[in-house]
Amino acid sequence: MKKCVVLCLVLCAGLSAVSAPALAIEKGTGELGLFGRVSFFDPALNIADWGGIGARAGYFLMNNLALEADVSFTSTDGIITDGLRHDVQVMPFHARLNWHRPYGDNTHLMVGAGYVHTEYGDDANASGDGAGLLVGFRYRTSEKLSWRFEATADWYSDTDFTAKEDHVDYGVQFGFSGLFGGGPGDSDKDGVTDDLDKCPATPRGEPVDATGCPLPKDSDGDGVLDDADKCPDTPMGEKVDAKGCPLPKDSDGDGITDDKDKCPGTPKGEKVDASGCPLPKDSDGDGVTDDKDKCPGTPAGTKVDRNGCPQLFEETKTTFVLEGVNFETAKADLTPGALAVLDRVAVSLAAYPEIRVEVAGHTDSKGSRGYNVKLSQKRAEAVRDYLVGKGIAADRLVAKGYGPDKPVTTNDTEEGRAQNRRTELNKL
Repeated sequence: MKKCVVLCLVLCAGLSAVSAPALAIEKGTGELGLFGRVSFFDPALNIADWGGIGARAGYFLMNNLALEADVSFTSTDGIITDGLRHDVQVMPFHARLNWHRPYGDNTHLMVGAGYVHTEYGDDANASGDGAGLLVGFRYRTSEKLSWRFEATADWYSDTDFTAKEDHVDYGVQFGFSGLFGGGPGDSDKDGVTDDLDKCPATPRGEPVDATGCPLPKDSDGDGVLDDADKCPDTPMGEKVDAKGCPLPKDSDGDGITDDKDKCPGTPKGEKVDASGCPLPKDSDGDGVTDDKDKCPGTPAGTKVDRNGCPQLFEETKTTFVLEGVNFETAKADLTPGALAVLDRVAVSLAAYPEIRVEVAGHTDSKGSRGYNVKLSQKRAEAVRDYLVGKGIAADRLVAKGYGPDKPVTTNDTEEGRAQNRRTELNKL
């Protein structure tokens, strides 16, 4: 008997030396194994407890459910009907379903139940049928080989070996099993099967690519992988360049980095030039920056010259209406608003000293013509005198009052008369 047990263990050890691809336990996996068994017989049988050997075969119907059959052989002795001890050979055959529950990477809990048939041979010449239970665990030494340890309990409703109607036999089994078929395993548990894994010993938990090799890391989380990162310890949240090194800072947020910013501390939202300094402003929006604008506050939409002052004349237009130049009613006194307009006109005239102009005064048709001509003349002279006072040479200015003689529209409406009351500059 001892020789048989030793032979079983030697054969099992031999299975562990067989070179084969690693396999995963999954649907379609097959199992063959050898084991040693110690049987503990019901006292009613009068059979001595003893050890034996056995073999098993199984097939996984699902990843965690296997159909299994095993048979074992024990040669012992017992008291038969004549009261004498005789040789008894016990051969139980089991067919069961085993449920597998993995615990960790290499250990599986097993619980099984099924049918048992036992032959009692030699001098006994009897048999029995019943139901069997199995509880045990599997420890995988590799993807293809497992140690198995189990305890069994077999209940027999009736045998022709004893007068007792039912009895229970117990046993413990220990042995090796080899796996075959199924799918390729995953030795390092990285999610890539061994047949595709080019890095088969990846540390547990390491993210891998489709070939099973570790993904390049980005230890400092700056978006540049470690193998390309020239500055591997960049503080979290720091913006970096393609080499993983911090970008030059822009402390005032003007779009110019500090190393190039000649005007650090620019107020938020301020437009700046390439050196980080504020762009000259154009407060009146006339297209001429404030530092060059000699006529700030030009009304929106007014055409201006290079000095930011109203453009008095164009090539095809020799008359410029002085919009906003108004007078006190029935007088030649300029209003404050008119003075601001004339200040800008004076700057424009000063910029073009070669130009001579006529200051032309016009009225509507209300009142006598003679009165209106005199009033328009006085108003034209008032404008001329103001411009002279602003530095425009008197010989460049001619004052002329036209009264109601040159209307630009009808005098039949208030709107028309308002347009006809005007002061113009005519290029001479």
